Amino acid sequence: MLSRASNNPSPRIIYTLVAFIALSAFCSPLMAQTQSPEEYLRQAAEAEKRNDYAGAEKIYLEAAKAYPNQPEIFKRLGIIYQTELKFPESIETFQKVLDGAPQYPEVNFYLGLSYFGINQFEKALSSFDRELEANPQYRRARYFEAQAYRSLNRNSDALRQYEILLAQDPNDERALYQLVRFLKSATLQAIDHLSNLDQNSVYILELRAESHTDQEKYPEAIYEYKEVIAKEPDFPGVHFGLGEAYYLNVNYPKAEKELRLALAEDPNLPKANYYLGDILLKSSRVNEAVPLLEIVVAAEPNYMKGYYLLGKCYAAQGRLDDAVKLLEKAAELDPKDKNVHYQLGQIYMRIKQPEKSRQQMDLFEKLYAQERENKGKRVEETHKGAGDTKD
Repeated sequence: MLSRASNNPSPRIIYTLVAFIALSAFCSPLMAQTQSPEEYLRQAAEAEKRNDYAGAEKIYLEAAKAYPNQPEIFKRLGIIYQTELKFPESIETFQKVLDGAPQYPEVNFYLGLSYFGINQFEKALSSFDRELEANPQYRRARYFEAQAYRSLNRNSDALRQYEILLAQDPNDERALYQLVRFLKSATLQAIDHLSNLDQNSVYILELRAESHTDQEKYPEAIYEYKEVIAKEPDFPGVHFGLGEAYYLNVNYPKAEKELRLALAEDPNLPKANYYLGDILLKSSRVNEAVPLLEIVVAAEPNYMKGYYLLGKCYAAQGRLDDAVKLLEKAAELDPKDKNVHYQLGQIYMRIKQPEKSRQQMDLFEKLYAQERENKGKRVEETHKGAGDTKD
């Protein structure tokens, strides 16, 4: 039988237990830090993919506590705050990164975006500028810099940013869209201001006339242009505008009169030369049309219709080789214009090149068939839409 004393732990066991507890307490923070920064970032990114931004925020906060000198963790934390619209928290977090690394990649941009979110546009611009100093090709920073300039009504500066974006990438749809919106807004503001000065001024009448022409309301445009001439016969460009409206309304005699007056003001006006050249060609005055259309081709080297009409004129004059060169250029500029291929086919036949003629006529027939098919589909869709409306 054991004695009562034998039930008490020995001093050696007590010492061992105390040492184990102390060692465990000492090692626990080290064990907690065994997870790498990369693992924290991976876990947070997975939470973000699930749109669990609160969960991602929690992970980033744990990572920031474990690794207080890792700028990438704080950058990601700031972005999460921004996503959650916690702009003051994001600004404070981004600033911590910049205090240690003033040009840490993208942080100035995101800081600017947070200032933009709370309408502090001057501070946003300063941040975007710092980002662009380090990376002039960073398009998002330049895009939002333009937006900040617009918010401050610094329109010329905003326009400059859009121009830079489109110089770098002419096919940037977002920049093009914003530029169109910007110019449209600026135009409407200017029109409103002009209208407030005098609703019946020649400037307002001219703008109305141009708007009617753009909307294919040619009789209304003609009326407004005549009002301009009645008030100010020498108003710049009014004869061209009226001539264009008459031309598009297929009133060629009156169009010719106004277009000749327009060319008396500016003999090198490309569209006036083109419209008048077309009218002259339609009335078989080919020799008169040629010099006008030669001006068009020289002034607008990428204007397919100029090459096409001048090629037709040369063909009518018997200058077949010159006509082929012009029509081939027209086909290069617009390969899908069936009329160009038809004219080339006819001329190749006249100069005894049947194979080339056949190729061009095949292209013409193919494009003509496609055009008829597309037209049939549009008619069918229109009828279908009308039926749906009835139902």
